[in-house]
Amino acid sequence: MAHPKQQVHPEDFIGPEATAWLASHKDSAVTDLRLKFGLKRPYASWITQLEVQRKYANKFPALLRGNWIFPTGQATEQSSSERTAHYKASLIASPFTIDLCAGMGIDSWAFTQRNGSLGHFANELDPGLSRLLEFNLKNTTHTAGTATSVLHELKRWLHEKDISPSEVTIYLDPDRRTGTGKSVALRDASPNIIVLQQELLTLSHTLMTKHSPMVDLNALHELEYLSEIHVVEYQGECKEVLAIQREGYLGQPIIKAILLQADSSIEHSNTHKATALSFVNELDQFLIQPGPALAKSKLHEGLATKQHWKKWTVGNLYTTDELLPASSFYKRYKVIEVAKPYKLKLPSEGGAIERIGYPEHPDVIRKKLGWKEGRENKLFAVKQGKDKLMVLVKRLE
Repeated sequence: MAHPKQQVHPEDFIGPEATAWLASHKDSAVTDLRLKFGLKRPYASWITQLEVQRKYANKFPALLRGNWIFPTGQATEQSSSERTAHYKASLIASPFTIDLCAGMGIDSWAFTQRNGSLGHFANELDPGLSRLLEFNLKNTTHTAGTATSVLHELKRWLHEKDISPSEVTIYLDPDRRTGTGKSVALRDASPNIIVLQQELLTLSHTLMTKHSPMVDLNALHELEYLSEIHVVEYQGECKEVLAIQREGYLGQPIIKAILLQADSSIEHSNTHKATALSFVNELDQFLIQPGPALAKSKLHEGLATKQHWKKWTVGNLYTTDELLPASSFYKRYKVIEVAKPYKLKLPSEGGAIERIGYPEHPDVIRKKLGWKEGRENKLFAVKQGKDKLMVLVKRLE
């Protein structure tokens, strides 16, 4: 992960001056402050904190209350949220944890917050981020280097504390981006988990790795002893895919779609075997749209078998004549009208617009229709083969 050459300095926050300056500039425009002070210390470090407080208040509420010092650059932007970090921590039962690519430290922080946590080892390649981690995570052993280069220090830490592999979970969030910003294969990420996995599994009982929401789940089968795959959805998006390897596990991995809410999570796993679905060109009374986690995990296919959904020949949409039970994992709609483009009779209360293969942007469609935004109704603008259609539906809570 690329980081700016000048990182936030933890030394800039020692003493009362930082607190006073941040308080006096809490309403100042960040752009104006950057023009005035540039990269001059300590102001550059302080300005970064103001920016994070405004931009990521919902992403890091506890860290902001606890005066966490945030880095500048991609480390904060691409970090897990507190909610997803806490979820990962909930999957760990071992007393000792290791984070080999700690980044800004959100996952390490969540691991150390667990009841029963007895020790944590955090490594970060970037020296500037590593210094911040030392300041933010006091009761943690820190190293700075590649995941492979610090293995000798990790082994010494385990030996000195007399920690057995059965007491250890290792977490790894490899850098999956190329210079072009595109995701890469598991083998091309840094570090190469395929090469590293055997050694890490000799040091731990459980190995957890984080992967891009775009990863092909079939590619995860390159991981040995793969026991579980968690597809994590939060705030309407698939945020990350977690692969859990447990030493000695045999058999097919359990796939779970996880929907995170403010203070809880809902799980749907592969308990229903998928069979061939019937494809239809026309819609029945109800339209079903799987949510991000259900769709990514492909668990909707088993649910479709169980609940007798029919696959519509447009996108990842399904239809049925039966009113399905409500679920947070999919959206239910009552089909109101199917017509040629712009030939619909639209309700006055407005609605959402989604296109699937349709050439015009939703903003253009809305302007042509003169239809205001709303939540109760939805318009699907779709392309079915060579034909273009618009489908008006009413959302069912």
